[in-house]
Amino acid sequence: MSGISGRGPVVALVGGATAGRGAKPANRFVQKAAPLLRMVARRVGIAVPLLVLVSFSVFAISSISTADPARAILGEGATPQSVAQLRHQLGLDQSFLHRYWDWLSGVAHGGLGNSWYGNIPVLTKISQGLPTTISLVLAAMILTAVVGIPLGLYAGMRRGGKVDTIANSLAAIGLAMPEFWVALVLILLLSVKLRVLPGTGALTLSGDPWQAARHLIIPVVAIALPQICALYRQTRASAAIVAQQDYVRTARAGGISEWSLLRTRVAKNALVAPVTLLGLQLGRMIGIAAVVESVYGLHGIGSIAVQAALTSDLPVVLGVVLVTAAVVMAANLLTDIATYYLAPKARNS
Repeated sequence: MSGISGRGPVVALVGGATAGRGAKPANRFVQKAAPLLRMVARRVGIAVPLLVLVSFSVFAISSISTADPARAILGEGATPQSVAQLRHQLGLDQSFLHRYWDWLSGVAHGGLGNSWYGNIPVLTKISQGLPTTISLVLAAMILTAVVGIPLGLYAGMRRGGKVDTIANSLAAIGLAMPEFWVALVLILLLSVKLRVLPGTGALTLSGDPWQAARHLIIPVVAIALPQICALYRQTRASAAIVAQQDYVRTARAGGISEWSLLRTRVAKNALVAPVTLLGLQLGRMIGIAAVVESVYGLHGIGSIAVQAALTSDLPVVLGVVLVTAAVVMAANLLTDIATYYLAPKARNS
């Protein structure tokens, strides 16, 4: 009996160990995912008050302006009675905080209000221009990453070579050129002189894909060119630093090929800073798109925002700013997630 009872604890111990081994993979997954989930929760928690702060700032700046939206809508020949009546309809005779609270309450219920010109819902105007801007910015980001990162990695691994020297010179020139000037030069060269690409006109994504692509080339290159130069220089600097590390020198001395060295030792460690920069460039690209869209005659949210600002159409300006800020915050969150996987040391920070 004592022998049988003595085996009980052993069996229980073995069974507990077996159960523990079965639970370990799940526990490891939770432990690895917990820092990432906490980071995402913090970012989402910060995003809401930031969006409120951004919208409040824009609302406050617009209230300081001396322009009278009611007078701009009705024209200079409108009577004071008509202007006062329209101001009352638009709520402009209310206090600043009262008007902002009304707008914020509408946003909380899923609406951004209506444009003061034509009473068109702001969401409708934004949805009309958003596809064009997304196409421009997404294509520019892809072009920036495809050109800037590989070229920077190659130049960083071969500092002082011909490619490095030529690329550094071109990057310095590219960073000095304003985007709107690049757009004008490309239109003059490729459209007016060579007549190979359209110089202006609306972009129709639902039509012929080839025609849509031809309309995208000039504005996308104008947006991406300075970003390529900045990303190239950051990638080159990161790759050059990683290439001087002892483990890279040891691998090179062991006879590993340059391609294998770049792929297995250098690329992942050198891409943390470039990926972060690429995420930050999204906000700049959206801002540049507003200018390029105006130059090229495209109907995107950038040109919509510029027109709304010129006509003091506050609901449209606030709607575009809110949507743009949300997109930039989402891009920054994706950048943080990518950095989390590329840089293990950043997971506990």
